[in-house]
Amino acid sequence: MDKEAKTSFSFASIAISFFILIVLPLTITGVIISKGVVKVGEEATQANLRILDDSQKLSIGGRAQNIADAVAQFLSDTEKDIRIASILPRDENSYTTFLRSNTRGVIKASNVGIVKIPVPVFREIAFLDKQGMEVLKVTNEGVVPREKLRDMSNPANGEYGSEDYFLKAKGMAPGEFYMGPVVGQHVNKAEFDGGKRFDGIIRMAAPVFDSQGFAGVVALALNEVHLREFTDHIIPTEPGMVFGQVNPENMDYAFMVDRDGFIIAHPSDYLIRGLDQNMQPVPVMDEQNYKQLSQTGEGAMNVLKMGFLDENLPKIHALASEGKAGSLTYTIDDKRIFMAYAPIPFYGNGFTKPQGFGWVGMVVDIDKYHHLSQEKVKEIQQRVERWQKSSIVVVFVSLILLFAIALILARGLYRSIQSARRDEESRPRKYDDDED
Repeated sequence: MDKEAKTSFSFASIAISFFILIVLPLTITGVIISKGVVKVGEEATQANLRILDDSQKLSIGGRAQNIADAVAQFLSDTEKDIRIASILPRDENSYTTFLRSNTRGVIKASNVGIVKIPVPVFREIAFLDKQGMEVLKVTNEGVVPREKLRDMSNPANGEYGSEDYFLKAKGMAPGEFYMGPVVGQHVNKAEFDGGKRFDGIIRMAAPVFDSQGFAGVVALALNEVHLREFTDHIIPTEPGMVFGQVNPENMDYAFMVDRDGFIIAHPSDYLIRGLDQNMQPVPVMDEQNYKQLSQTGEGAMNVLKMGFLDENLPKIHALASEGKAGSLTYTIDDKRIFMAYAPIPFYGNGFTKPQGFGWVGMVVDIDKYHHLSQEKVKEIQQRVERWQKSSIVVVFVSLILLFAIALILARGLYRSIQSARRDEESRPRKYDDDED
């Protein structure tokens, strides 16, 4: 009986030892991993379950001002460019070099991710004589043939409808320049949904003088894509810049308005003023035509006409025109809207203080932002649950296998010990022979 008890105890001791050395650590590790997954999930949930608090609103307002300042700096650089263009030698080589040497990065996709590719700041440079006839014109494609040059003393000859930049510039004093509005072919909603984007310019012109006085006008076509680059890749509630089309339906985007109230940069390009197929300006949306034009996207948006839709839009434009930056949180159609705005402090010729060039706006639908955050939280929670279940299954299966291995090892070791004992007991003892 004692021998059996001793044998059972010995086997149990070995089995327990293997359990402690192999199975128990894995069990503890499994528990730690499971708790760690839950903790990481909780931290991720808290990080994504966000509300638009005061500090974040302040940050968005500051970001709007930073972008507005950057736009103003860009426009100031173009002001220097038009002054340089007015004193350039009037020959093909000088004009071509001028176009090629003025580039800025535009965000594009590539095999290595998001990159910026150089795009000319100006699409063309032209010299017009005293009578308004284009004498030399160079575009990004090359020198324009003489037969395609235009007489801009008649604004109707403009490439983009009626353009009076020659008439405006020829009456200016030395050092002054003209900067016109954004012009381009309008993109309606159907075209936009099909992938087409607004492609416009801003005319700049300055008088040129020589030893005999007024010699003509130099004109530049500023590529408007460089203005839109400041806002097109911005989601106010997300850091940095994003690639691709910002979804305006999320009501979490940036936009730009000129000093006259027209939208000149927006995720929905069909809101930008442009020309129709007959080279006439598309109608401006108002209370009477809004329902129709908003569905077809065949009208331009001017915030001064949008008071019937959101009374704060013309108010914000008035504040920005006074050089004031700020933000508003208000409710419209049961939606809580946050709007930050900042004037663009560019006061070049014709852009007087405090109005300047226009303003940058950032809008966030607070409720939709919170709803999107909750959806992201649910997705994280579902992943955590899957990870936790997977880890439990892996640990449980591993425990069964290791428990079986521990029993096998324990039994093998036990048998080895018992065999060694039997061998020792079967050996003859020397002291027995001595006693005989």
